[in-house]
Amino acid sequence: MQYDTWTIELIQIERILPNEEHDETRLLEVLDSIARSGRWTAPIVLERESLAVMDGHHRLAAARCLSLPLVPCVLLDYAQVGVETRRPDFSVDGDQIVARSRARVLYPPKTTRHIFPQPLPVCNIDIATLSV
Repeated sequence: MQYDTWTIELIQIERILPNEEHDETRLLEVLDSIARSGRWTAPIVLERESLAVMDGHHRLAAARCLSLPLVPCVLLDYAQVGVETRRPDFSVDGDQIVARSRARVLYPPKTTRHIFPQPLPVCNIDIATLSV
């Protein structure tokens, strides 16, 4: 699927590596939005090689709650994307994030902030399509 200049790919959920915990209140908001619309409207952004999450931990958690086998994703790399911390007690860079993802050592929610070279795409995918 091509949206603007970004390519959105359907990725198997079990291959995706989170690196942050999620906030339960925000997760419920995302689940409610998906339930009301029946649509997936924002792809999860992943690091191309490791499939570590750059943006979309709450969407990933929602997909797991819904037992979706596939999720829409955009694949980028840290040469294209900046990253900074939102917490003074952590320093972050792309290599650290990927390493923590692979080791399954999660940051607290909203620790990292990724800076993308252009606005992230939207999509409009029926949830039933992702349940196949």
